[in-house]
Amino acid sequence: MKSCSAFFVLLWVTSAVGQPAAPAGTPIVAKSTYHPDNSHSETIVDKTTNELIEATYNAGGALVAKKHYLLNERGLPTQGHIYDGRGNLVARSQVYFDAYGRATEMRSFNLNGQCYQQVVYEYDASGAAKKPKVVNVDPRAAPSIKPGVIDFTNSAAPGQMVPQPQVVPAQPKVEPQKKSFFKRLFGK
Repeated sequence: MKSCSAFFVLLWVTSAVGQPAAPAGTPIVAKSTYHPDNSHSETIVDKTTNELIEATYNAGGALVAKKHYLLNERGLPTQGHIYDGRGNLVARSQVYFDAYGRATEMRSFNLNGQCYQQVVYEYDASGAAKKPKVVNVDPRAAPSIKPGVIDFTNSAAPGQMVPQPQVVPAQPKVEPQKKSFFKRLFGK
């Protein structure tokens, strides 16, 4: 595996020699991380396009997953796509920030728009990041959670009391009663 990384570095160096020099303020940073199970990840951050691409390979060297994120002006991921080893889109992710520009939460959604993972970022009083909390959610486990309807169309003229929005609970589905065998047979 280490020889594979050396090959990519050699390939990158030989291609960089033939290319014109990039401006000093637009670096491309690449990093390989080896995991205890002999898998590894390769991360490339391109400041010219504000993109981060991370590819994860299993112990045999086969691509398992690829993540492609867009970065904000501070170099933090804002949103991204997650692909499987064959290049099929399997999920999307969105990062939320607080008033100080720090990441507070990252949500990953399946292709049906259901959140299946939340990573919550917290900070102490001095602003140092705490260990992130990961919440894995099974989207199939919460089919009974349904959105309510809020009516914001009631508005009052200046000086009048504004009525509170009414929350209309979602109505449960009522299945029509099926006719018994005899009613279907004889009609009444």
